[in-house]
Amino acid sequence: MTAALLAPPTAPLRPVVLRPAPHREPPFDDELPDTGPRPGPHDRRLPFDVPPPPRLWRAAPPRPTGLPDPASWGRRLLIGLIETAAGRRPLHQLGGMLSPSVARGIGSDFDLAARLGTPHWLHRATIRTLRVSEPADRVAELCATVNAGPRVRAVAIRLEEHHGRWCCMRLQLG
Repeated sequence: MTAALLAPPTAPLRPVVLRPAPHREPPFDDELPDTGPRPGPHDRRLPFDVPPPPRLWRAAPPRPTGLPDPASWGRRLLIGLIETAAGRRPLHQLGGMLSPSVARGIGSDFDLAARLGTPHWLHRATIRTLRVSEPADRVAELCATVNAGPRVRAVAIRLEEHHGRWCCMRLQLG
């Protein structure tokens, strides 16, 4: 094999020709001539004459006098429900905050868990987030996420003004 490499070639070699490579990269920003923005092949002027005004957040309408902030009120209600599920508070203490149908429903949930001998999942929950929306005057809707052991669960609450204070008219535990 080495003899084949050392032997003179039988065909004459062509001379090597160096050719410049084509330019393949775009120029840097400082290498561009300053001729203004360069529109692309598909750029067109937008049909708007004046840009729209910036959207500003509107302040919430003033709350009727006597009603507390629904976020703090709903947080206290949720803490009361957690304490009731854990057995640290009787349900009748929350009676003024709940409508009769909600009180009956949550009471039956807690009674069913007690009859089965297992604690309700709400007994070990901690509040993770709480968001408030006021879709109408004297109405507030709250959604919360709670940590219940290794799981995260959702809670939805609808508050309505009843005799000058908030009352939980709907409660959904997820």
